[in-house]
Amino acid sequence: MLARLPGWVVDDATSVRAEMRDLVGASPARLWRLAHLCARDALWAIRAGSHAERVLTYRDPVPESTKHALARLREQSRWSRGAP
Repeated sequence: MLARLPGWVVDDATSVRAEMRDLVGASPARLWRLAHLCARDALWAIRAGSHAERVLTYRDPVPESTKHALARLREQSRWSRGAP
């Protein structure tokens, strides 16, 4: 076990700030381009695997809390429009 960490070891916040430094203040177009590239790479990796169909057709089940919230919002919307 090391008695002391090497000098290049930094805390998580410092590490993340250093990694994200070039993205701070980036234009929405640049951020969108990077998101597009990440999504494209993820799809490539999924299709390269043996479970592509299962992964691409999977849908997270809607949590009960979300179902209740949606029902509540629909009901509130009806009231605000004067619907029965």
